[in-house]
Amino acid sequence: MKKQFFRKCRLGFLTGIVILLVAACSSEPANKEKDYEITVGLSQSSGAPLIDIAFQEGYFDDENLKVNRVGFANSADGLNALQAGKIDVGVSFGTAGPLTFIANGSEFSIIGGHLEGGHPILVKKENKDKYKSFKDFKGKKIGTIRIFTSDIVFRSKLAEEGINWEKDLKIIEFKTGSMLLEAVQSGKVDVAVSANSFYAQALEMGLEAIAWSNDLDPSHVCCRVVTRKELLGKNNGEEFKRFLKAIIRAEKKKNESPETAIAAAKEYMSVDDEVINKIVNEEHSRYSADPNSKKVINMWEQMQSIGYLENVDEIDINSYINIELYEIALKELIEEYPDEAFYQDLLDKFYKQNS
Repeated sequence: MKKQFFRKCRLGFLTGIVILLVAACSSEPANKEKDYEITVGLSQSSGAPLIDIAFQEGYFDDENLKVNRVGFANSADGLNALQAGKIDVGVSFGTAGPLTFIANGSEFSIIGGHLEGGHPILVKKENKDKYKSFKDFKGKKIGTIRIFTSDIVFRSKLAEEGINWEKDLKIIEFKTGSMLLEAVQSGKVDVAVSANSFYAQALEMGLEAIAWSNDLDPSHVCCRVVTRKELLGKNNGEEFKRFLKAIIRAEKKKNESPETAIAAAKEYMSVDDEVINKIVNEEHSRYSADPNSKKVINMWEQMQSIGYLENVDEIDINSYINIELYEIALKELIEEYPDEAFYQDLLDKFYKQNS
């Protein structure tokens, strides 16, 4: 009787081990199929080309990631929403914006990129020939968008040219890009240091670019992918890694087929294809999902050097930049698409820009 009892116990024990082993072996594929959901904030005036392409091509669906899009009129509103937990990711809110919030105590983490360069410096057409050098900005009223990247690039270039932006000219900050464009059109300011997300509106208003932000700083970064640090602690950042994988694929698609960005942008822009093409495929706008931490740190240092940020010596900006998720996302794509040289090229670029 006892032997039969122990035999049954051994059988039950072995059966339990088998069940656990089967569960362990099947848990990884099941996890890969798990659905995730995030809410992304972006510019309400022009969307975000890599996000739009990822939607159009079904790349988020491929990652079992539901992405909800919310538009904002300016970077400050979007970043306040991120801090308040109303969105999970910000995409179209520059680099200067997130860095300013970090300087003021926000626990943000920059995990990727979207845009580099691409911001126009605008005037009325009849005034375009008045600006041949930076000295021509002296004595002028310059309009900028509050805590926006092109503003930092412009002020840094002024300082580099020996022009005191606090004394030699007058800088007026505007809350939104639309307000800035109306100001230059009406003559309240002479020059608008604008943003690419308002370029369509600027063209409709008959304004003209006399220079671009990356004419002033050829490799500056702009729109970073930013989230809250606390969210990366959940699920080991899985949903954010999937998000990055989708926009990396969108970067490849845009690189190979620029017309894809035109079709994707039609959801936001009620203008003809020619105008859309000038905006989403403008040669000064370089779309990249790479976090480019070196250039983020460079802008942090620029903001301090021109007095835009003060009393931030104790902040280690490196701890607010996460490059690991992008690297993992890229390596997964290389494994999934071993014949695609584009992804290996991006990995080589990543090591140069983030090491």
